[in-house]
Amino acid sequence: MRLKKSVIIIPVVLALLAGGGYFGYTKYQEYQAEQARLEEEKKRETLYVSSEEKSVEIERRDGEGTLTLVRGTPVETRVVPLIVKENEEDENEVGKEYRLVFIDETEYLMTDDQLCRDPKDAVKEKSGFVTLPCVLYKDPSGPAIAGMAAKGSQAEITGFANLLADGGIDRYLVNVDGQQGYIRSEYLVRTAEEVKDTVEAFQYEREDLYGGGNAYTLEYPDLPKGNFEDNPMPVECRTLYLNKACIEYIDDYIEIANNSGVNAFIIDIKESDGPAYESPVIQELSPTSYEYAFNTFDDYKAAIQKCKDAGIYVIGRIVTFKDDLYAEDHPEMCLVDRANGAPYMLASAYWPSPYQRTVWEYNIRLAIEAAEEMGFNEINFDYIRFPDMIDLVIDGIDFRNDYDETMAQAINRFMLYARDELHERHVYMSADVFGETSNDYVCAYGQYWPMMSNIADVMCAMPYPDHFAIHDYGIEQAVWEVPYQLLYYWGLYINERQAETPNPAKVRTWIQGYDTTWQEPQVEYTVDKINEQIEGLYANGLDDGYMVWNAPSELYRYWSYAPAFYERKN
Repeated sequence: MRLKKSVIIIPVVLALLAGGGYFGYTKYQEYQAEQARLEEEKKRETLYVSSEEKSVEIERRDGEGTLTLVRGTPVETRVVPLIVKENEEDENEVGKEYRLVFIDETEYLMTDDQLCRDPKDAVKEKSGFVTLPCVLYKDPSGPAIAGMAAKGSQAEITGFANLLADGGIDRYLVNVDGQQGYIRSEYLVRTAEEVKDTVEAFQYEREDLYGGGNAYTLEYPDLPKGNFEDNPMPVECRTLYLNKACIEYIDDYIEIANNSGVNAFIIDIKESDGPAYESPVIQELSPTSYEYAFNTFDDYKAAIQKCKDAGIYVIGRIVTFKDDLYAEDHPEMCLVDRANGAPYMLASAYWPSPYQRTVWEYNIRLAIEAAEEMGFNEINFDYIRFPDMIDLVIDGIDFRNDYDETMAQAINRFMLYARDELHERHVYMSADVFGETSNDYVCAYGQYWPMMSNIADVMCAMPYPDHFAIHDYGIEQAVWEVPYQLLYYWGLYINERQAETPNPAKVRTWIQGYDTTWQEPQVEYTVDKINEQIEGLYANGLDDGYMVWNAPSELYRYWSYAPAFYERKN
């Protein structure tokens, strides 16, 4: 027969009362409470490391060491806070409450303000200051542009895109200058003083030759160059230019590379008269341009892969701000004739405005597609400028300058945006510039070597000998007759410009590879003239490589230059 519970409990209680009366019952209650407390202290919950910094340092409970944890790390903690600081010399520490945190069952101490229950709360910073004029992104991953943040602006941080493995943030969600968007974390610092420190060491007074002779300050942040282990750049790129029609004959160009010192190709992605392949980005954003695609997507991709399989470093060329077909689809984005409101034709072409962020985004979305889908190692931006000779007609043009920028500011801010998007994908960025950029002024079309070299991975100037004045640098002969002398003197000035920026780009120069100069006295550019150009550059240390410009990409002429390429290889 089973006894009822009450039959057992009553004698126990009576015994307790008999043994100590009310005092015994109180002891029993205290015992029960202590047991409940001990059970409660055994309970654990998962919390997350929270901080304004990337990581926090925590101390072992026994004082035998510390441990660094990146923010966002999940940790197992005891539910009940534990007061452990009673006799510390530091008055601020006396009586401070800590939680026990268990890392591999070793006990550590953390305060409540170092922990949070939601990983979204792991990032505690609430504001920052913008170090450089930079884009705000519409989305966490880009590249769509929501607006621009001005240097020195205070930003309210309301969220973030991704918490990185080291506790860093890739992009913060901010409210700044009346706009909301995502900003790259490297362009946000804690204090206004840090903004000043970012650029203070790199300032130069320069005269804007086409701005009324006024001098103004140009600022250079120390921007790191791309250096990607999974995408190594050759120390010296000996490069041939291939236009969009060359895809059909890619095997012939690879044969030249295999039998000479050529180790790189620069291949058209988009020209002003249409794309080299059926790009989905162009189909979406410029249907008229898409109609003029020269190759199918698959044929083009297969050709690029053949080049890479042959060990050739492949550079994709995008003609950027000269684009007749995009202008046809988007006249509202172009430089406009004030007289009639129609797109303005300059240098026999229409020009989408370099001030317009929609135009930026179009070209960068194409660059990203070419990098990711086609596998380019590097993207080269040509016509990364305003039209040349624009100073002669400047008063008659509406530039659609929404952000009240100078031409140089627009070009450099576009480059910063391009660099960031390509570097994120481990792809290099190069910029084509006129030979005139060797001078110490801001060119009329917005190119200024030191600022551009500070941003780009590679600077690709175009000092074609027959584009110079006949006796430049005091050379007695026509300069295109003596390209070694010409490019040697030109290179002296490039070295001066390179010295004006804290972290200059590599210099890989375009050389003249077409048959006969257009100025008198006419000179045929045979392999000897190819050698002279290269030697003139290399004599000044501009030896990161060269790119041979021959617009029709003539196979027979490239074969004739092969001895010069082979000589450099060996």
